Amino acid sequence: MHTNKNNKLALRLVTAVVIIAIFGFALPNQVMGQNNGTEQQNQTDYTSFHSNIEQIIGHIEKAGYNKFHNNTELTLAHALHPIEEVLTLVTIPLSTADKNLNDTYFNDLNQLAGLASTDNSTVDEFENKGKSSIELSDTVVTTVIPATILNTAEHNISVIKDLLKTAASEYKEGVAGGNITLELEYQDGSAFVDRANLLFNNTQNISNDTSSITGLLSAFANLTDSFQNLRDQAVVEQIIQRISTGLTPNDNSTTSNASTTPTSQDYIATIRGLLNEVVSAYESNDKIKAKELATAAYLDNFEYIEAPIGKELSDRGEALLREKLREQIDGNATIEEIKQNIADINKVLDDSATFLESNPQ
Repeated sequence: MHTNKNNKLALRLVTAVVIIAIFGFALPNQVMGQNNGTEQQNQTDYTSFHSNIEQIIGHIEKAGYNKFHNNTELTLAHALHPIEEVLTLVTIPLSTADKNLNDTYFNDLNQLAGLASTDNSTVDEFENKGKSSIELSDTVVTTVIPATILNTAEHNISVIKDLLKTAASEYKEGVAGGNITLELEYQDGSAFVDRANLLFNNTQNISNDTSSITGLLSAFANLTDSFQNLRDQAVVEQIIQRISTGLTPNDNSTTSNASTTPTSQDYIATIRGLLNEVVSAYESNDKIKAKELATAAYLDNFEYIEAPIGKELSDRGEALLREKLREQIDGNATIEEIKQNIADINKVLDDSATFLESNPQ
């Protein structure tokens, strides 16, 4: 089976070269996410935080898989993804809880990426480093999320649902017509399903109904099989919906009102709000928060409308939101430059909203 390399993979490989050449895998402090003394304005979203760490673990596991199979490009791509994007989303709550652990975690993931970038490291060396990085990731979770939340079925259910939603989005990007079209996205989706499945198996008291648990176990097995056999996107989404519906804790008051799936228009509205917050944070000289918000606008929102709005609009939005805006924040652009780019992004969102109205999904 032949697969196509994609822009995201190429971009990560270019990023790796730049990091190695300039920083020797020690990125600037603003990317490292050190707390600049600004008070965190919003309460930590523990579901998103935990889901993001689980995604980091999934990338580490896939990096190890590709290292074993001697695929240097995908090994490096999976090792770099947490550094490029996900760390930005977790660094504020982590540095607030334990600044030293934040710095340690950053350095640890960079060391793993360093091993991924060279053919001189052995499979055993890489696997051992990956295991220690996963253990450190688990420590990050228990450090930030209070045990009273982390040990509840309600919390784990919300994380499982978030992982499955992200897995479905990655699968939609990576598979078409029974073929893998984007290997990196396909592997992302598979990794996130694996993490969701493991979390489900490790969660106590999801339900007292034995038949319900049996049905969920069967659905997870069916989902894994569907990923492996590259089944139609609609089949994958139906199974994920079945799992999400069946994931109701004994006390379902917490989750019963929180499971509605956002529409593409909802995502667009959320992106606009986040972009307004980017401006406010940047004007307050809180560049860490500005970059976190910009990353969330892309990673947690725009990615979910890329398929519905089509390639042309998707490419325009990704170039402006994922790449240019984050580069502007890192490069200390003027607020006028930031606002102009956000105006351009909003134009893409306007065009996307119009397209979606004319082409309902």
